[in-house]
Amino acid sequence: MSVPFSGTEHANQHSRVSSHKKPGFLERLSETAGGMVVGIAVFAFSFYVLFTNEGRAIRTAASLDEGLSQVVSVHPSSGVDFQNNGRLIHISGPLRTSQPIYDPNYNIAVQAVKLRREVEMYQWVEHQESRDYEENGETKTETTYTYSE
Repeated sequence: MSVPFSGTEHANQHSRVSSHKKPGFLERLSETAGGMVVGIAVFAFSFYVLFTNEGRAIRTAASLDEGLSQVVSVHPSSGVDFQNNGRLIHISGPLRTSQPIYDPNYNIAVQAVKLRREVEMYQWVEHQESRDYEENGETKTETTYTYSE
């Protein structure tokens, strides 16, 4: 159970109080047995996932081999050949733009193709203080979080 702290309100700080009942012997034993059953089930399920993935890998390899056997290499200087319409073709050549691209951050102009990426990042540091205490037979933890840029 978590209860928000109702003390002094700060925009960059909040507190949380959590209470945990001490588990008895049978509760700990049932959690252990439940975890063991779940672990065995996940282990058995992993074999199904492994064989399914291997089957997909085999189908993908066969599909790529089929594509490789049907590919037609085309020279970039040759014109458009309508005989290759609907076929898998391979072409290799230089990639150029009609105008140079200018990057104002680095003052560079190049005759090339470029990927433009804008990244924004917001960063803060979280400080955490915890205090454990007992109340009414329960162990309670009060955690205070403070944030700074």
